[in-house]
Amino acid sequence: MSFCEERDARGRAYSPSLWARDFEATLDRQAERGACLRARHQPRRLAYGAHALEGLNLFLPENQGPWPLMVFLHGGYWQQLDAMATDFMAESWLSRGWAFASLDYPLAPEVNIETMVAACQQGVRYLQREASTLGLNGRIYLGGHSAGAQLAIMSCLGNGRLEGIEALWLISGIYDLRPLAGTYIDEPLQLDGAQAERLSPLCHDLQGLPPLMLVHGEFDPPSFRSQGEALYERALATGVAAELCPLPNCDHFDILERLEALPF
Repeated sequence: MSFCEERDARGRAYSPSLWARDFEATLDRQAERGACLRARHQPRRLAYGAHALEGLNLFLPENQGPWPLMVFLHGGYWQQLDAMATDFMAESWLSRGWAFASLDYPLAPEVNIETMVAACQQGVRYLQREASTLGLNGRIYLGGHSAGAQLAIMSCLGNGRLEGIEALWLISGIYDLRPLAGTYIDEPLQLDGAQAERLSPLCHDLQGLPPLMLVHGEFDPPSFRSQGEALYERALATGVAAELCPLPNCDHFDILERLEALPF
């Protein structure tokens, strides 16, 4: 296999839309569900930084607080989508008596992934700092989907890591960025070998992480499933509590509509 053929094969292996059943219809349906929720249960739009995308949509339950909080980071390969893509998820958390924050962060090619991690940390720290003012009780889960899962776990690793996160919910995440180098996915990211390794949770010491809920779908790309399984094994080997939850009959995109049954 030539270099170009090998590179293109890696691109296909890490392209969830090629493995999904109808990702565009799924994204449209989720966007419509989010719009309907915002119409009847308006979130607070809060800025945690100066950039236009350093903000979040905070949904608060109607019952008396203070409430625990799920903070969720959208996917889109660090270059697409925004917080509104995951707003629809707030409905199931609100029904459990939890607040829900859909977090925006700056995207490539304007910024690199390190800057995105720092922005996510800044957003979570803002919510921790303002918890009492916002009616929150200080309990925080941090979750993310796809690239958002990588940002969530990287926010809890290394120097400057987030503290006080009760659990990480990582949905169909990518935890080793090295195979992306040189593919079409990498064009706006421009990762070199050192950056890809530095930004790969599977290349880090996982000690000190909060408990992990690792979820993937039956029709996720095999490369994504294998990375999630590898992270699960690494977590257990380093003493981090972890649960692996493969979900049947869902793909990389519609899996977000299947999380209500997970324990928390």
